[in-house]
Amino acid sequence: MTIRTGATTVPLLRRPFGVSEWTPGRARMIYWKRGPATRELAAMERGTTIDMMGPLGRGFPMPSASARAVLVAGGVGIGPIVLLAHHLQESGAGVRPLVVIGARTQSGLPKVELGDEVDVVRTTDDGSAGRAGSSIEALAAELDSYGGAQEVYLCGPHGMLRAGHDVCAERSITAWVSMEQMMGCAVGACMGCVVEVAGRDRGSNDGTLYKRVCTEGPVFDSREIAW
Repeated sequence: MTIRTGATTVPLLRRPFGVSEWTPGRARMIYWKRGPATRELAAMERGTTIDMMGPLGRGFPMPSASARAVLVAGGVGIGPIVLLAHHLQESGAGVRPLVVIGARTQSGLPKVELGDEVDVVRTTDDGSAGRAGSSIEALAAELDSYGGAQEVYLCGPHGMLRAGHDVCAERSITAWVSMEQMMGCAVGACMGCVVEVAGRDRGSNDGTLYKRVCTEGPVFDSREIAW
C-alpha cells in the first residue's frame, strides 16, 4: 500500500509500505524511521486519519501442497513475510513453513509473533543475536539440509533478493521476490517504479523490457528479473 504522510507537498510523493497484518478495518506495518515521511508517520497520535491506498499489485502465490515454503526477510522486508507466514498457518495448506529473518545487528530484528506452526531462524551479520551470518547464508544451509520439495519467498533489499535468486537458481528451486521500488502514482500510469525483466521489447529503442512494480508486481518469479 502507499501512504501520504502529510497535508503539505513535503514529501511530495506517497510512500510505499509493506503490510504485516490485513483484516477488515485494520492494517499493520513495520517500518524504520529513515526520513521526513517516516518520522512524520511515527509522530502521529492514535486516532489520526491517514490517506492510504491499497492493497496494490500482485502478492505471493501459495506453494504447492507438497512443497515446504521457505520465507526469507531482510530489513523492513519482514512485514510482508509476517503476513505470508500467518496466511500459510491459517490456510492449513502445505508442509510446515520455515521463516528466516535477517538483520545487521540485534537492534534490527523486530519483535514479531509468528505462531507455533512455523519454524523460525534469526540471523545477524555481527552475530549479536541468533545465527551469525546473513539470511541468505542461512537460506542456503536450510535448503541443502532439507530432503523434500521447497519453494522460496523473499522480501528485502535488492542485493539480498539477487543473492537469494542465485542460491535458488543453483538448486533449481522456484523463488518469488517482492521488489522494493519507489512508487509515484502506484496505479501503473507514471512508469516510475519499473524494473528490467528478461526478454526483449521490440517497441523500445534499445529492446529493454520493463514491468511496473506497483501493478505487475511487486512479487515476481525471480527468473523474470534481469539481475
